[in-house]
Amino acid sequence: MAVTRRGFIYSAFILSVLCVLCIIISIISDSWVSVTLSAASLERDSYLKYGLFSGELELYNLITPTYATFYMTCVPALNACALSCKTEEEARFIEVEAMAQGFWPSLGCGATTEIDTIAPSDNPPVISFAFYVSLLTIIFLQLLLGIVSGGLAIVNACKNPVEPALGLPGCLWMNLATAVLGVIVLLLFGLYWLISGLKEHLAVSYIAQGVFEAAPTLGYSYLILITSVLCNLVNVGLIELRVYLLERDPPSPVIEVDNHNHSSTLSY
Repeated sequence: MAVTRRGFIYSAFILSVLCVLCIIISIISDSWVSVTLSAASLERDSYLKYGLFSGELELYNLITPTYATFYMTCVPALNACALSCKTEEEARFIEVEAMAQGFWPSLGCGATTEIDTIAPSDNPPVISFAFYVSLLTIIFLQLLLGIVSGGLAIVNACKNPVEPALGLPGCLWMNLATAVLGVIVLLLFGLYWLISGLKEHLAVSYIAQGVFEAAPTLGYSYLILITSVLCNLVNVGLIELRVYLLERDPPSPVIEVDNHNHSSTLSY
């Protein structure tokens, strides 16, 4: 029967929902990068974390911490993005513009930015704008395909679409495509983290200027994407396993009735 082993499809739908939730958490949370900060002037270790759009600094200059919000700010003309805690948008733009040219902006989270043009850096402590836009494009595309995968799973759990694109073949390939995009995001950011210098300067002026000694790690917002990829791969396995089991099942018995010899046949 066509409805045989629909439990596999229901399971695929649940995993698709989990996949989408993981991607959304990754996008909106602020822990792609997590940093422990230390300095002689601090009462204890402080902490910085940031995601794709913003971050937070927990600073222990005194026993009671102070908090500052960092915003991802981009200057497309200079192919640069960085984190700034300035309270005014224009000040953040000036800070990142200076960092992109190797100059050193004033520290602090005030409303203005002053620039020190003495001894500029040969390696600007910024993130490539092209890389940042590419990363966002791929991860949002992954989210879109993840939603479509979940939609196809629930459609197939409720009925049997005739069109292959809407049936299990479409569901299978959509999960594969979502998993591939997830792997691309993981590799793209992971490799950039390792080889671009981001691990050293973190695209944060405080770190680039050596105010703190930083111990950075990749945070849960990045690592949770591994779960989303695994959900898609498990879905592929579930769909293939269902097909395999259905092919092994014996065919339904066919009952043939001979109307001429049947005892209930009536002759007029």
